[in-house]
Amino acid sequence: MATAILLLPLAIIVFAALAAASTAPLDPRQLLALRALGLGARRDPCGVAPPGSMNLSCDASLPFRRVTSLSLTNCSATTSVSTAALDALAPSLRTLSFSDCPAAPPRALPPDQLAANLLSFTCTASLRRLSAVWLSRLANLTELTVADTPLAATSSPTELAVVVSHMDRLTRLTVSNANLSGLLPHHWHCPNLTRLDLSANRIAGPIPDTLTLLAAITHLNLSSNALTGAIPTSIGDLISLTTLDLSRNTISGGVPDTVSTLPELEVLDLGSNRLNGSIPLFLTEMKGLRELNLENNDFDGVVPFGPKFLSRLRVFRAAGNAKLCYNRSVLSAEMAVGVAPCDKYGFPVLPPPATAQSERNADYDDGYRDPADAGGDARGGPSVAVLGVAIGLSCLAFLVILFVCICKVCR
Repeated sequence: MATAILLLPLAIIVFAALAAASTAPLDPRQLLALRALGLGARRDPCGVAPPGSMNLSCDASLPFRRVTSLSLTNCSATTSVSTAALDALAPSLRTLSFSDCPAAPPRALPPDQLAANLLSFTCTASLRRLSAVWLSRLANLTELTVADTPLAATSSPTELAVVVSHMDRLTRLTVSNANLSGLLPHHWHCPNLTRLDLSANRIAGPIPDTLTLLAAITHLNLSSNALTGAIPTSIGDLISLTTLDLSRNTISGGVPDTVSTLPELEVLDLGSNRLNGSIPLFLTEMKGLRELNLENNDFDGVVPFGPKFLSRLRVFRAAGNAKLCYNRSVLSAEMAVGVAPCDKYGFPVLPPPATAQSERNADYDDGYRDPADAGGDARGGPSVAVLGVAIGLSCLAFLVILFVCICKVCR
């Protein structure tokens, strides 16, 4: 009983502290910063449902709560992201996001405290134009996304290196459709990177072997750039890869054998490049592969896949390879969509005219003729040989009659 009496005041104190924490107002300086960002004049934005253009999270510190996560969406074009507002939010802010927010970008470099504390930064179709140098100061980021937002050009031949050279904690990096140019970096300082998306930029040059130093990477998307050269054989060192997308570049050469050493690969997209040679048979041995795109390249020879392999794929594309064909005794036209069948010499042939006979056969002419068809054409009429004989006999009869007539006149 005495113990209970002693614990009662302690329980009251704890309860009071929890109650106070749950009702503590937002830091006045941060509230002023939110107002400067055009987020309304609510006295406690942490304790009410946020308006449509704002989504934020706050901690439970005393005597004032502080903003830990801030997302601005569909904000006004007159909104300005001032350095003063960022400085006020910097001590507690860990996640900052802009989406469809055409606000004026910050003019000065990010405050030191924001650069040190921010862990995640997202900018999607926002801020009109963003400085690569400004981003580079956010050295402790673990996630960085810049999409559909042009980056201001730099004088560096490797613009991406300007952004990420000091971000050794990154695990996810997306810089997509951001007017990024130059070469891929030869030195990567983010060994924990698992996702890299640099699609839809103007990155040129070859894929460096040093890309394979990103040993933890699972998703690699370099599509829609101006990459040249061959796929490096060291690509097989990225044994954690589940998605590899190199489509819509000008990559040449063949598919390296080392791709077969990627045990987790599910998506392989090499479409719309200048790859050549035969399609490697080892792809059929990759049990986890679910999407394979080889279209619009310069592959040749016979498609080496059987129905069993293709049936387990969700996506298979190989159209647009003029020298590629499929063995019609192995695959059907429905499985090899857009690929011509092979003739008996292993070369692609053109499809036949769209006659009733060809539609019934759903097949292409490979030079073989059924003996049963020797007596008639596809419409059931006489064959060419029969017509030739008939015409020859008619000509002979005409010549005989002409000869007889001439003899009678000469008498």
